[in-house]
Amino acid sequence: MNSRHSALTPTSTDDARRGAPMCLVMVGGGPRAIGVLERLGANAGVPGTAERLAETPLHVDIVDPHMPGAGRIWRAEESPLLLMNSRAADVSIFPDETVEAEGPVVAGPSLAEWADGIRRGTIAAPTAGTTRLAEIHALGPTDFASRRVQALYLEWFFGQVLAALPSTVSVTVHRTTATAVRAGDGPATWSVDLEDRSPLRADLLLLAAGHTDARPNAARHELAAFARRHGGTYLGPSQASDAQVELLGAGQDVIVRGMGLAFVDLMALLTEGRGGRFVPAAEAESAGEDAAAQLRGRLDYLPSGEEPRLWVGSRRGVPYHSKVRDEGAPTGLGELVHVTPASLRAREDEHGLLDFRADVLPLIAAEIAHQVPGAPLAQEGEGPLAWLDEPLSDLGATTLPEVAEQATRDAVVGHIEADLRDRIGGEVTAARTLFQLLLRLHGVLVDQLPATRLRGGARGDYPRWWHSLFSFVDSGPPPHRLQQLLALERAGIIRFLGPGLRVTADEASGRFRARGATGIEIAADALVDAFLPEPSLQESTNPLLRDLVAGGAEAAGGEAVGRESASSPGTLDVDARHRVLGPDGTPRERLWAIGPWTSELPIGAFARPHTNAPCHRRNDALARELLETALRGHAPRPEAEQHGGGEADDGIPVLAPVAVRAPHTPRLGVLGPGKIGSALTRTALRRGLEVAVTGRSAPPALAAKLPGALHVGLPDLAVNSDVIALTLPLHVALTLEAGALQGAVVVDATNPWGEADAAAVDAARAELGDHAGALSTSELLAARLPGTHVVKTLNHIGYHDVEEHGRDHGDPSRRAIALAADDERAAELVTALLHRLGYEPVHLGALAVGRDLEPGEALFSGWSTSAELDLRRAEHIRAA
Repeated sequence: MNSRHSALTPTSTDDARRGAPMCLVMVGGGPRAIGVLERLGANAGVPGTAERLAETPLHVDIVDPHMPGAGRIWRAEESPLLLMNSRAADVSIFPDETVEAEGPVVAGPSLAEWADGIRRGTIAAPTAGTTRLAEIHALGPTDFASRRVQALYLEWFFGQVLAALPSTVSVTVHRTTATAVRAGDGPATWSVDLEDRSPLRADLLLLAAGHTDARPNAARHELAAFARRHGGTYLGPSQASDAQVELLGAGQDVIVRGMGLAFVDLMALLTEGRGGRFVPAAEAESAGEDAAAQLRGRLDYLPSGEEPRLWVGSRRGVPYHSKVRDEGAPTGLGELVHVTPASLRAREDEHGLLDFRADVLPLIAAEIAHQVPGAPLAQEGEGPLAWLDEPLSDLGATTLPEVAEQATRDAVVGHIEADLRDRIGGEVTAARTLFQLLLRLHGVLVDQLPATRLRGGARGDYPRWWHSLFSFVDSGPPPHRLQQLLALERAGIIRFLGPGLRVTADEASGRFRARGATGIEIAADALVDAFLPEPSLQESTNPLLRDLVAGGAEAAGGEAVGRESASSPGTLDVDARHRVLGPDGTPRERLWAIGPWTSELPIGAFARPHTNAPCHRRNDALARELLETALRGHAPRPEAEQHGGGEADDGIPVLAPVAVRAPHTPRLGVLGPGKIGSALTRTALRRGLEVAVTGRSAPPALAAKLPGALHVGLPDLAVNSDVIALTLPLHVALTLEAGALQGAVVVDATNPWGEADAAAVDAARAELGDHAGALSTSELLAARLPGTHVVKTLNHIGYHDVEEHGRDHGDPSRRAIALAADDERAAELVTALLHRLGYEPVHLGALAVGRDLEPGEALFSGWSTSAELDLRRAEHIRAA
C-alpha cells in the first residue's frame, strides 16, 4: 500500500486529454525534500507552466520509512528535554518576501506564529496529545521549542503542501527504504530498488535522504570490542534519541568525547532525564541589585542520585557558543568588502578553481577583522582564525602539572561565563556582531563556493572545516543550557578535561583512559562519543548511499552512479545545480542530490524569517529545474507502469477475502477519521505503518489533517488494509452494509454512548432475537458484518492518550491494551499492530469477553499496565 494525494480529483475529460504523467521519485521525505515539494507545487501553478502540466501531469513518489515532513531526525515521540537551538520566532519552513527566487512566494507562519495560531484556534493542531498540546500552547516567540514540537510543525507543513498542490501534481508516499539506484530501461530514466516491494521507475530522480548514521569504522569497532572484552560500555556517535544512555549507571565515571550539541542533549537526558532538577541559584535570589545582575540566570542543580559522573573534553575543550539574544537586532554590521564575488574571482587559478585555505580563508579573516571590533589578529605560525576555532589552545603549554585540574576548570568556566555575558546582554557586543557576520558569510559561501569550484584536498577543509567553525560560533545551544552546564560542574556531576583530548583503550587495566592537553587524566569503564556520525558514503547505514559510489555490477550499466567528492571526502560530488556527477565528472541526466551527505555546503532545511535564506533560494531553483526538465521531454513507459491504476502497491499483496495473514508490518485502515481515528492514524504513521483512511472529508482537507495517509473510498478500504479500525459512532457502524468489509480483520473501537447508539443497539438485538441482552456490542457488530473477523480493542483509551502513551517494548510503564476475539489469527494480527503502536497487548479471550471492556463494566477503566490489568481481572473474577 502507499499513500496518494492530489489537491483536486480530475474529471474524465481531464483524463482524456492528459498523457501519462512524468514521474519524479524523491528518495527522502524530510524537511529539505518537502521544502522542494512546496516550491514545486507553487511553481506548478504559474501561468504557462500550469497549461503545460495540464497536458503532461507530474507524479511524485516520495520514498521514506520515516514520518513524511519530519523525516528521521525530527520525531514527535522524542523526549521533551531535547530542544531546538533556535528561538521559535527564528524558525520558519516557509519562504517569505525577502527570498530572491523566480517562483511565487507562498508565505506561512514561523514556528512561533504557528503555535500562536493553534492557541487562538485559527490553525488546527496536528496532535491531540495532552502534553504536546500543552507545549505548543506555552510556546512563546523567544522560547526554545522541543524538537518534538518542531516535528509536529514539520508534519503540519507537509499537510499544507499536499493540500495546496494543483490537480496536475499528485503525490504517493511509500513507507519503505530505497536500497539502490539503477539505470532504467528507457532513455535517461532511473530505477529505484525498494526494500520490500517492486522497484520504482523514475523519469526524474531526486536523492534527498537527509542525515544518516554511519557504520563503525575500524577504530570504533575496536573501542566497542574492547568494551565487550572488559565488561565496559562504549556508545558511538549517534543521535541523542538513539543513544543507549540506560547503559550508564548512577555514580559511574563516564568519559565523554565531544562538547557540541550532541553533548548538550546527552547532558539533559542524563540529568533532568533521570529526575534531577535545576532551580535558581540561592545566591542570586538573595543578592543585591548589582550582584543580582551579574548572577542573572545562574542555576543550582538538585541531583536525583541516578546521574553518572561525566568527564568531558574535546578538541576545543569548550562547548559551542551560546545562541545570542535578539538574533536579528541591528549590530552595525556593514556590507561585505572582502568576501565578495569579485574578490573570489580575482583569486581563481587558470582553471577557475580556488584553494579554500590559501584563497578563501584569508578573505574571511580579513572580513572579520574589518567588521568585528577588537577581533584578534593571527599570531605568527598559526592559522588566520585559530583564535576563534581553538580558544583554549595555549592552555596546555602554560599550565603547571600540579594546578592542571583547577586551571582547566577555571579556563573552561571562565570561557562559558564570558560567552554568556557577551551574547545575552542587552548591549551590542563584538560577539553578537560576529554571530551576524558569520551568518552572512555562510550565505555567500553557499552561493559562491560549490565544491566543484575548489581544488581537492585530502584534508577536506571545505565544507567540513568551515561548517564546524560556523556551527561552533553560530549554531550553539540555548543560553540556559550553558547555565545548566555550569550548575552541573558546581554540583560535581560534570568535570572538565579541557582541550586536546586524547582517549586510549588500556588493555592492562581494561579501562578507557582520557588525557587533556593540561595533563588531567581519568580512567573509566565507559566512553561516549558525543557527536554525530561523520558523512561517509561508503560507511553509511543507508544502503542506497553506499551503492551510489560502490560501483555494483548492475549499477548504471556496470559502473558507479556517482563519485566521492575530492574537496569534501566522504560526500557525493554534485555541481552547483545539485546534479550528481558521474565517475568521469559529467552530470548525470535527470539525477539530482541534496543533503548533508553531498558536497554542497550544509544548509538547514528551515531558517530565520526575512533573511533571504539559502535553503529557500536553492529549493526554488531546483524545483523549477525539475519542472522544466519534466516538461521538456516525456519518456514513454509501458502501460502497466503508468500511475493511473489502482492504489495498491504491487510490492505488497492485498488482503484476500476472508483469509487473514500476519505480515511483519500490518497495513492499517481507519474508517472514521474523527478524534480517535485521527489520533490512531497519526500514531500509526509516526510508527512507520502505512495507513488508509475512509471519511467524508475532501482529499485536500484530509491531506492537510493527516498527511501521509491514503484517502480511499469504503469499497477500497479492505483492499488496502490488513486491519481496519472502526473509529466511528456505534450507531453508524451498525448500519454499514453487510458486505462492506468482507474478509477484513476489523477492530471494534466503538462504545455505546448516547441515545442514538442505545437505539441502534436495541434494534440490533431485536433483529437478532437477543431479547435478554446477552451479546456484547462487538458480537452484535460481528453479526451485522458477516465474513469479517471482529476484534474488540482500543475502545478503552482516550483519544488524547493514543499519541502519548505508546512506549518501546520492555518499558515498565508501557500501557496495556486489552483485546477480545474469537479468531486467533485475527487476534495475532491485531496483537502485532498494537505492539507496533507502542502498546502491550493483553488477549482476554473470546469476543464475548469484550463486554467487560464496555463503558461501566469491570475492565473499561481503572488500570494502565498489564500488571494492573491482571490485578483488576483477578478482582473481577473473585467478585463474580
